Amino acid sequence: MCVTGAAGFVGRHLVAGLLGAGHSVKAVIHRQNFPSNFHSGNLEVIPAESAERVEKAIENSEIVCHLAAHIPRDWNDPSEAAECLRVNALLTLQLAEAACKGAPRRFIYFSAGAAYSFSRTPVSESACMYPVDRATYYLASKLTGEIYVEHHRRVRKLPALILRVGSCYGTGMPRTSVVSRFLENASNGLPIRVLDGGVPTYDFVHVSDVVGVTLAALESGDPGVYNVGSGTATSVLELACTVKEVFDDREVEIVVETTEGVAPCGFSPLSNEKAGETWGYSPLRLKDGLLLCRQAINPSNGRSDSQ
Repeated sequence: MCVTGAAGFVGRHLVAGLLGAGHSVKAVIHRQNFPSNFHSGNLEVIPAESAERVEKAIENSEIVCHLAAHIPRDWNDPSEAAECLRVNALLTLQLAEAACKGAPRRFIYFSAGAAYSFSRTPVSESACMYPVDRATYYLASKLTGEIYVEHHRRVRKLPALILRVGSCYGTGMPRTSVVSRFLENASNGLPIRVLDGGVPTYDFVHVSDVVGVTLAALESGDPGVYNVGSGTATSVLELACTVKEVFDDREVEIVVETTEGVAPCGFSPLSNEKAGETWGYSPLRLKDGLLLCRQAINPSNGRSDSQ
């Protein structure tokens, strides 16, 4: 089993899930250090800078999970486009090529559910992908990576699955993410500052759901594209209110700020019907996922849903 981007947020959770399920893992990392608490004789850590070792790891693995990606520091900076394309598209092409060598191997590519054209109702895998409104440079590169993988599936017969993941959150998520910022403020009894009137929407999916689908996809599921989200469009204001519910023993104030002009519309909710039919996928409710996050922040003060 080869996992690229193994030191990233989702990658770390996936490696832990794979090791827990008894798999041997070749973890490819770049820049970030791999967590020191991962101790397993079934784990081999491979630096991404060693191209030969990475390609050999792929060729010697029956399954490849490709999570490695360049995440821009500034989503609106066009100078990030080149690096996004180099890593998220061209590297994906290179790895798909390597996966086609020798015996067929299952190739799971983690893409972005946010690349759909905006819709207020859940979108299926056949909906239009046209990321021109927000995070365009990143999302366009992830979509290009999809196209390369799908080409290899259709033409080179690569048994590839593409997982279009929603806005993923959970323990160890980037501190700059909106979920992390809201949770940290609430935990410290500080006001939750909601921008853009709280209007933008996201499909928030807990990282455990993404790992669960991936573990199922290792063994079953026809090659092709699958959405992995919550199935619900949650506004930033609704997120703030849910975080406040999770920290109901705190005096948490929600401060809503408006901006001039039209607020960004956000991203579409994802229909999980295909993943549900294929793997019995049933995602956590947002409140339940946030409760898990709270328990990780304050283990002695975790709240149960019955409280």
